[in-house]
Amino acid sequence: MFDKFKDKITKAATEGFAIPITSKMIAGLIEKKTGEIIDVHITSEHITLQGTTEIKIMMLTKKVAFTIILKPVQIDKRTILFQLVQMKPFDIKFINNKLFNKPPFFEYHKRRIKIDFNSWDVVKKVPVGQIRSFELVEGALNIKLSL
Repeated sequence: MFDKFKDKITKAATEGFAIPITSKMIAGLIEKKTGEIIDVHITSEHITLQGTTEIKIMMLTKKVAFTIILKPVQIDKRTILFQLVQMKPFDIKFINNKLFNKPPFFEYHKRRIKIDFNSWDVVKKVPVGQIRSFELVEGALNIKLSL
């Protein structure tokens, strides 16, 4: 029995722990932090965010529909840096700041969005380790934590 436990610990140390981050989890966190209801779609190539947000121009308030496409580019400890690939209908820094400048969860700077997964409950359950790798699959971002 001790050998099985030892083997599982050794396997986890060499291969890491796989944690899936689903599109619903990302949408729920954005809604919780910003109050904006958005749809999140994850494919094997990128993450697409679609929704509407209010913008104020002088004294007028208008709802604007947007689509944001993100692509992961870099890992640093327990954070993943995403490149803002495309934004439709037009690129407004205000919308990006409103959605993604929510430290410690999200930070936005120069078309790059840093997501700190250490502040997510599902990742906090594994108190040690760093993100070793990630993989985009249909409907989820699979991250692998190493010890």
